[in-house]
Amino acid sequence: MRRGQGALEYLITYGWAILIIVIIGGALFALGVFNPSNWVSNKRATGFSSVQVKDWRATSSGVDLILQNKFGSDINLTVIVATRTSGNCSWYTPDGLTVLSLDGEEQVLADTPANCITGLDTGDTYTMDLQVNFVANGIDHVDSGVLVGKLE
Repeated sequence: MRRGQGALEYLITYGWAILIIVIIGGALFALGVFNPSNWVSNKRATGFSSVQVKDWRATSSGVDLILQNKFGSDINLTVIVATRTSGNCSWYTPDGLTVLSLDGEEQVLADTPANCITGLDTGDTYTMDLQVNFVANGIDHVDSGVLVGKLE
């Protein structure tokens, strides 16, 4: 008869421990700890090597870029082409804007065409292929990558 009481106490002790673990797991799930989107940035730029996209903002009026020169010498921007599934848009930098290589100088490009982000509402996620054409040391170069973000 004593053996049954010991087994029952053993099961009840483990039952309480399992119940506490389930409650903690449910609370963490409700707080969104297990949601991967909470751990991944809403904005990311990948694939660029010579010209780094430091920051950008896409709104219904267009795309603003901050580019940083990582090439190693002065570069002269010629054309930037953005591509989305809804169509292409491109803009030329004024008179081949030069971005100096001094300490990775940054250059802000604003007032880009709004047709790059047509068909999106504020908060919608977009993926945009970006191609940056530039001249360095008298040779044409192309650097490309992908921008992912949410329309602001």
